[in-house]
Amino acid sequence: MSITAPRTADAVAPPPAGVVIVNDSPVARAVTAAVIAADGGFRLLGQATGGLAGVELACRLRPQLVLLDLHMPDIDGVEVTRRIMAACPTRILISSATIRSNTAYLFNALKQGALDYTHTPSLKARPGESVTRADLLTAGAGLLRKMRTVLSLRSGAGTVAVPPPPRPAGGATRSGPAPAPAGNATHHAEVRVVAVGSSTGGPSALATLFGTLPRGLPAVYLVSQHIDPEFTEGLALWLSEETGHPAAVARAGEIPIPGHVYLACGGRRNLILSPGGRLQYESAGDAVYCPNINRMFASVAASVAAPAAGPRMAPPAAGRAPICGVVLTGLGDDGAEGLALIKAAGGRVLVQDPATAVVDGMPGAPIRRGIVTHGQTLPELARLIAHWIEDGR
Repeated sequence: MSITAPRTADAVAPPPAGVVIVNDSPVARAVTAAVIAADGGFRLLGQATGGLAGVELACRLRPQLVLLDLHMPDIDGVEVTRRIMAACPTRILISSATIRSNTAYLFNALKQGALDYTHTPSLKARPGESVTRADLLTAGAGLLRKMRTVLSLRSGAGTVAVPPPPRPAGGATRSGPAPAPAGNATHHAEVRVVAVGSSTGGPSALATLFGTLPRGLPAVYLVSQHIDPEFTEGLALWLSEETGHPAAVARAGEIPIPGHVYLACGGRRNLILSPGGRLQYESAGDAVYCPNINRMFASVAASVAAPAAGPRMAPPAAGRAPICGVVLTGLGDDGAEGLALIKAAGGRVLVQDPATAVVDGMPGAPIRRGIVTHGQTLPELARLIAHWIEDGR
């Protein structure tokens, strides 16, 4: 397979962003380099064939972006990310052919500071067959889109991971009984609902939030993270291991169990809470953001008027409904409209401090619209959520 990308004129202003590729596969490096050259909007500064060389190259050349593989012969992408972020903080985009089978590595790299992930582009061409510029741009469309997104993020943004608190015997960090088993879910007293929405930067933010939030509280946690469906099971497993909270992809028709975290399945299906208190899915239709956070929030707000048949929701305390909406890091404004509905229904509404978010768009939107006055750090959000669950305010 021969790859030939036509030369393109250098951009006048602004100068093309400098990129470094760190990948031990010569084919992956060649295809990625050709895609970058075909686009013309980036400048390839160098390539490294291993993790240690990648750290040295990134710190020496100081690129605007590092395209990083997950598995390499010396140190993996998680350790490369940790070392780069400690020595010379740089925007890192995970670009790997093995993302689907290595989700734990992926989310650990995001926790260490990588900003997003994508599949390494591949070409369907036989040896000796020429590849056109159009072929390269088609194969690399996903990579190029993610590169532009990551480069658009403000410099210095990031989520600081907080180690989860020690897990005591029995898995709870509060006094009192652990969550009721599945068979007794319908008899658990006064369960509250916490709905969380997140997007770019969300996995590490969720890990920090739930890692700080005490386990065993009488609340059901619903999460809509903008993510492809192929990664959701891995995210749920990773969150369980990172935080100690039981986390799983929500199944249609199930009654949520207190103390558990339920993730929307990803892709173009929205997770909603039905009037009967069961988890359900609906088509995302032509929504720009999916799974759609606004729709999940709206269903939670509507559940106040239709008491659940499953876990009994607590009566409103001091005029407040037993529902809480939380918006974390992400592009766009998904969640703001739904947060307004939760507030109108008497629920608690919270957002991450935009200054601490990887992307400040989503948490900033409710502030700009006057739905909330300010945001909080992730540890402070966890403290406020726990206080609200236990005291109703």
